[in-house]
Amino acid sequence: MDRTNVVALLGTLLLSVVCGAAVGGTRTQLASNEMAIKLYGGYLAVARGSINNADNLRFLLDTGASNTAIDRRVAERLGLDGQPAKVITFDKTVALESTEVQDMTFGPERVSNVRVMIEDLEYLRSTGVHVDGVIGLDLFRRQSFLVDYARERVLFGPTSTVGMHCAPMRADAKSIRVEVDLDGRPVWLVVDSGARGIALYEDTVKDLLANYRVQGRTGEWSLGGPLENRIAIVPRLRLGRQDLDREVVLISAPGANRLSGVSGYLGLASLGAKQVAFNFETNQLLWRK
Repeated sequence: MDRTNVVALLGTLLLSVVCGAAVGGTRTQLASNEMAIKLYGGYLAVARGSINNADNLRFLLDTGASNTAIDRRVAERLGLDGQPAKVITFDKTVALESTEVQDMTFGPERVSNVRVMIEDLEYLRSTGVHVDGVIGLDLFRRQSFLVDYARERVLFGPTSTVGMHCAPMRADAKSIRVEVDLDGRPVWLVVDSGARGIALYEDTVKDLLANYRVQGRTGEWSLGGPLENRIAIVPRLRLGRQDLDREVVLISAPGANRLSGVSGYLGLASLGAKQVAFNFETNQLLWRK
């Protein structure tokens, strides 16, 4: 999500370099291309990293966010000046600031002179997570990766995907998208590791379906502020060969800045997968139950 609101695939590669790493106080053995994560709520993945001379920072991994971001308090502590910028959230365009950091690390990954957004990440407290930044799609698209939720780690680089469910995906600088069957009608959803369920733009549902049922409301917080959305039951949702939960959240579209051809967001948690892989060489989303 850009918002508010990753992937690690266990492979059969033989990895020779092993090191120790700690996340949230848990000690685990990692290969040289792996990153330890800690899960919150069963789906929000947080990793340790650094920015410039600030170490031991906590980063949320969010494939639904186009841009990597750091919390405003971290930017102030590091003396980073901001420039005017904008991001598109679920339902609106938000005016923010951006800045350039000289050095940033997360797991085995290191990037230099990268531009990041400056955001107030306090809204994430409503999910039970306190983080110093968000690793977004701009950094994750650099190579294929797999999120192993069962073993709490991310694997960067090529992996074996034998026996995994798969679906074609499209990826660009703004989003990763997959085609979902909405009661026999194809719709494209942004793949969002920072979301629990499935969110559909209400105008899309009204245009395509006559037989959906609204059954309540839900309140949440996002980068753009408080959200109050309706919950609906749709006749059918399917990705590849897997049926998805028919309960969805109906959201408002962000006006003229809405991503072209996008009808909503697919939270990775809705797959119920132990592993999810993003293969940018074959343009496939893969998952293992």
